Amino acid sequence: MDRHKPDFLLLFTVLCLLGFGLVMVYSAGMVNAVLVLNQSPSYYFTHQVISAVLGIALMFVMMRVPFTVLKKSAKGITIATIISLILVFVPGIGHSAQGVRRWIGPVSLHLQPSEFALVGVLIYLAHIYDKNASFTSRFSRGVVPPLIVVGGLFLLIIKEPDMGTGMLLLLSGLAVMFAAGIRKSHFTLLLMSLVPVVIAFILMKGYRSRRLSAFLHSGGYQIKESLIAINNGGLFGKGLGQGIQSYGFLPVPEADFIFSIIVEELGLIGAALMLGAFGFLVWRGIKIGLGLPNRFASLLAIGISCMIGIGVLINVCSATGLIPITGIPLPFISYGGTALVVKLGAMGILLSLSRYTIEPMEAARSREQLSNIRPFTAASANGVSQRRPKRKPAAASRMSTTQTRKG
Repeated sequence: MDRHKPDFLLLFTVLCLLGFGLVMVYSAGMVNAVLVLNQSPSYYFTHQVISAVLGIALMFVMMRVPFTVLKKSAKGITIATIISLILVFVPGIGHSAQGVRRWIGPVSLHLQPSEFALVGVLIYLAHIYDKNASFTSRFSRGVVPPLIVVGGLFLLIIKEPDMGTGMLLLLSGLAVMFAAGIRKSHFTLLLMSLVPVVIAFILMKGYRSRRLSAFLHSGGYQIKESLIAINNGGLFGKGLGQGIQSYGFLPVPEADFIFSIIVEELGLIGAALMLGAFGFLVWRGIKIGLGLPNRFASLLAIGISCMIGIGVLINVCSATGLIPITGIPLPFISYGGTALVVKLGAMGILLSLSRYTIEPMEAARSREQLSNIRPFTAASANGVSQRRPKRKPAAASRMSTTQTRKG
């Protein structure tokens, strides 16, 4: 398959969001760095810049990796994802902090496997639904096997515990399943089944129950302070670095509630421009997916785009009190090393996929032809001939019949 230049508009959008995020991490975290950590005001900013450099390097590397490499390595990536999530709970390898176990590696270099699992599950689902395209309409073959793997990853992440990342993994997986063409009735059943499962996991932990109770009643301290920051910003904001909610009022303003600081300092207009950039990124990614003739590549592009879009939606809804607090970072904006590196790596994959795009209608026609050819190819591999028996010419057939009658 021929390759062309990557989607430079998508690359430009990612770099703009990254640069904007670095500025906001410095502005939102400088007070906490001094008062809470007793570090320099640029502490969070410096660490985020290091992560950004590593993420950009990974993005440009992945941009040059053909998607066929990911397709061939899908099983290995899935196994590595499962093993890394298990290693979190192994003493001496997994690292715990503040009552949770989410990291592996030495103290100076923590990696969060659940972030890698977000991309790993998308590669797995794209591979499964490309390999078994004819089973998407069957619940037993097209829904249950992928759901077992996705559910297993979800349970491992919940065990850490990390409810927010687990929910993002589930929803991103459902987006790929929907794009793969499972029946609407099956998809609706999955969504309806997801609600009681999520509620059950919330009620299993006391702090989750308190968050849900606070959300249903008064909103809780964090949400109140977040809404105060948003109210302070108004239309144009107080100015960069002039917000007051980051002065110990709003917890983790550089990470979970950075959207509130953005509104307070840059106003609703600044926040709207940022959300517009995210909207353009997601639209561009889905357009790339629709323009790919390969089913695996198409599903992977759509999955990555939906993962970013769902992450933005969850973070913004949490900060504005529309849903309970989840702790999901705002992609490319919030402070967090592993999350930033993984998201930039995922953008590298999407940029690599953009090098194979053709016209959407032609791509859809190619995918349809491939799905129609697949069963015959499989039969041919089993030694079954697909050629129809040759019919004798009419004259030869009549001559044979006449000779038979004379005999």
